Amino acid sequence: MVTDSKKEYLYTLMSVDDEPIVHDMVARILKRSHLPVRVCASAGSGREALQLAETTYPDICLLDIHMEGMDGLELAGRLKDELDHTPCFIYLTAYDRFEYARRALRLGAEEYLLKPIRQEELLGALGRAVDRLQVERLERLEKECMRRSLEEVLPALTVRDEPKMRRTALLVREVRDYVDEHFAEKLSLDLMAEYFHLSSGYLGSLFKFETGMAFRAYLRSVRIARARELMTDQRLNLTEIAFAVGYEDINYFSQAFLDETGVRPSEYRGAGKRWAR
Repeated sequence: MVTDSKKEYLYTLMSVDDEPIVHDMVARILKRSHLPVRVCASAGSGREALQLAETTYPDICLLDIHMEGMDGLELAGRLKDELDHTPCFIYLTAYDRFEYARRALRLGAEEYLLKPIRQEELLGALGRAVDRLQVERLERLEKECMRRSLEEVLPALTVRDEPKMRRTALLVREVRDYVDEHFAEKLSLDLMAEYFHLSSGYLGSLFKFETGMAFRAYLRSVRIARARELMTDQRLNLTEIAFAVGYEDINYFSQAFLDETGVRPSEYRGAGKRWAR
């Protein structure tokens, strides 16, 4: 479900939980608060959330960890890979388990809250998320202003004697070369745009125009191609391979492998007992 937008709000939140009462509670708490946040979408499953995120672009994601099909931790990994920006993640769970918390922190959790939801804790978590988003927005504006100033003061930096299409091809080639070399690191379109001093939207458009594929799709293809090479090494298990190509969550790695190749990693390797598990 996608809610109506209001111009006076600055940041959007997507609530993902298989309990409808949670969505209602979050909406009521936000309505009574003074935070510049509105609910842009609510989803009852991970797959529904992925579909909604493609059109709502949430700034904050409130995720239930324990859901059927795709849990909140796997969903966070998918969102980081498939969105052109990285939202703030706040996790909700009824299970006080250290392993959940550790995985959540690896995926960049802003907060980790236990159910039942307590208004003060949720508002505190959302307030800190807003603070972080505001700092990031200011940093982006400062970098954009700096870039424009440099282009005005030093027009030679724009390489105006180079045809525009040629400059675009060279830039995208640099991006691809960087991904090919650093694919095992934490990469995103936002980070690449920052590295090349461009906006993420502009760089994403250039990359897709030049290559015919989205940046996240290219990154996944490079990682999975390397994973397939590593699978020939019988000493490595799938978890080690996942980490080696940039995936911190084995479930997310398995899904990415399936999306790229049409089979799960275990199926690709085969059922032979000689393989490490």
